[in-house]
Amino acid sequence: MSLARSRTLRYIFLTVIGICFILFIEYLGFFNGLNDYLYDLSFRIRGPLNHDQNIVVAAIDEKTLRHLGMWPLKRLYYARLLDAVKSAKAVGFDIIMAEPSQDDDLLNDAMNRHGRVILPVYVRESLNVSYPSATLSPYKTGHIHIEQGIDGVARTVFHTLHIRDQSLPSFSAALFESVRDTALYRDDYDNTARSDSIIQRNPMHVNYYGPVGTFRHISFYDILSGAYPLSYFSDKIVLVGMTTPGLGARMLTPFTEERNRMSGVEVHAHILNNLFDQNEIRFVGPFIRWTVSILLSVLFFILFLRTDGRKAMLIWLAGLGILSAFIFVLFSSRHIWYGPAILYLNLSYVFIMTYILRLERMGKLLLHAKEEWEETFNTIDDAIIIHDRQFNIIRANTSASSLMKLPFYQTMKNDYIKIFQEKVPLKEKEPLLNALKKGDVFITEVFEPAVNKFYEVKAIPQTSGRGEMVDVIHVIRDITERKQTEQAIRKNQEQLRNLAAYLQKVGEAERTNIAREIHDELGQALTVLKMDLSLLRKKWPEDSITLHERTDAMLSLIDKTIQSVKKISTELRPGLLDDLGLSAAIEWQSDEFQKRTGIRCTVVTDPSEITLDRERNTAIFRILQETLTNVARHAEATEVHIHLQKSIDQIELQVVDNGKGITQDQLTNPQSFGLLGIRERVTIFGGMITITGVPGKGTTVIVKIPVDDQES
Repeated sequence: MSLARSRTLRYIFLTVIGICFILFIEYLGFFNGLNDYLYDLSFRIRGPLNHDQNIVVAAIDEKTLRHLGMWPLKRLYYARLLDAVKSAKAVGFDIIMAEPSQDDDLLNDAMNRHGRVILPVYVRESLNVSYPSATLSPYKTGHIHIEQGIDGVARTVFHTLHIRDQSLPSFSAALFESVRDTALYRDDYDNTARSDSIIQRNPMHVNYYGPVGTFRHISFYDILSGAYPLSYFSDKIVLVGMTTPGLGARMLTPFTEERNRMSGVEVHAHILNNLFDQNEIRFVGPFIRWTVSILLSVLFFILFLRTDGRKAMLIWLAGLGILSAFIFVLFSSRHIWYGPAILYLNLSYVFIMTYILRLERMGKLLLHAKEEWEETFNTIDDAIIIHDRQFNIIRANTSASSLMKLPFYQTMKNDYIKIFQEKVPLKEKEPLLNALKKGDVFITEVFEPAVNKFYEVKAIPQTSGRGEMVDVIHVIRDITERKQTEQAIRKNQEQLRNLAAYLQKVGEAERTNIAREIHDELGQALTVLKMDLSLLRKKWPEDSITLHERTDAMLSLIDKTIQSVKKISTELRPGLLDDLGLSAAIEWQSDEFQKRTGIRCTVVTDPSEITLDRERNTAIFRILQETLTNVARHAEATEVHIHLQKSIDQIELQVVDNGKGITQDQLTNPQSFGLLGIRERVTIFGGMITITGVPGKGTTVIVKIPVDDQES
């Protein structure tokens, strides 16, 4: 099994153990606080719901106490209240009436007249049930206990309490059954239960319709004073209870943000409305939550492993967001609550584990890369030395150890220290400093006599985020072999140039000799032949017409041959070049070019008479010939301007045409032997040639060859 696979399996095992541990501590209730907070937050985000307008609260408020006297109120007022709301469907009193009163008969009669009145039952800490006074019998009752969490928020009510041999319905359930004339489903009572405990059954999670004051509050005193007609309470359910702060039970609800508590009677109104609407909050059971959590953890673990770090984080955040949105939609539309804490923790734990796995993988790769880098760093033939600004060595490879002992390195070190410590004049250190500040590579070449070697030193600056140089990397390379090769190449090139110059010189001499031989020997022979043939013609009889015609034809052929000999001799070596100089030869060549091609040619010489040594005259003339040949063959020009100018130290020839312009491909074409010949002639004399072309406008050739006054 590979190391990577073994590492992955180890992290999978740790992830499974972690998920199981999270499930276990979730089972122990460690996440209840987080789930309760998110549960309450969901209520506040969802906002109020439409509640039943027929449920009203008859509030015993400060106004009531101010007009009817201090608490507790006389039960005479409760009897009068029942008569005032006798058209109501049901009336529930959230007021403990365990002690008898002198007004109980009046209240009992009023309860009997109304018919649907629910009184509260309260279970004391001693597990004794506090029923209403016996003088109010018969009556229907319901317990008023509402389950509050450790944070004091009332979220749950148990509709059935089993105490010893008694089963107590909830206050809201008793009201609901009184109105609907139907019994709620209740779990069977287990009479084997302990006698010193309360068994709570039929839980319901309250779906609050809104914050304090959602249900309409009517002052108890206003009802008694006739502020509301009897018909107002028709088909309504009236809950009577204490709402004055400081008196009676007040509870926190999920809508509570500023610790403003809700009266117990209004909480019962929310519970009763839930029973009518059948929209209580249903909690997803632990088995489903754990199953979904495990499946999602496995899915996200696979996704995290198959994506890089940034994408995995995006998937994690998106997953949390989508799950949160789904849970909220489920809560707000279907009234189903899925405690998300276990999902959040499992997904986050899986993400962290895969992230750690990825970090470990990257650590292994980085360590491997570091080892490879160090191996490569130390096996490079070039010496690499990293210095700080004080030229202290930060890092150096193996090849640098021997070089650091050489004198040139100590000299370089001292020079750099002087530069950075500003002990060197600005002009001397400016080139290096400018290169380093710009981040450029500063390259120098040094020769070390101690080992008879050449070295190339590259200074590569390393800058901070603010552009300040923090250190310098020096790469020192042995270029002795390269230098020797360059010297050998230069020597070979010099020999080739000398050979080319010699061949050109020999060629020109041969052309001159051939031109002279043709002109002198062949020209003289043709002249003598013409003279003899002319003399012979005079001796023919006058009536020998055929002989005269043949003789005239031969004389004409001899004349043409003499002209051809002159032309060949001139092309091989123009006599004007040796007899009258360079200026005259160029003017003659331009006239010949214009006659032969029809391209208008103008010549300007400055000064008018220019004559150089034989070699330079020949080179300039041959360069002009080759340039004009290229113009005739390729330029498609109509005009050519030739400018010959001599200064103190150089001769410059400029040829400009108005043709289609030479291209870069033509300039660099290795098959352009004419251009190669021109460049070689210029290089022999240490000159310079520039050829530029503009498409559609022409080509310019500029040749510059150095001269001495003694050569003129």
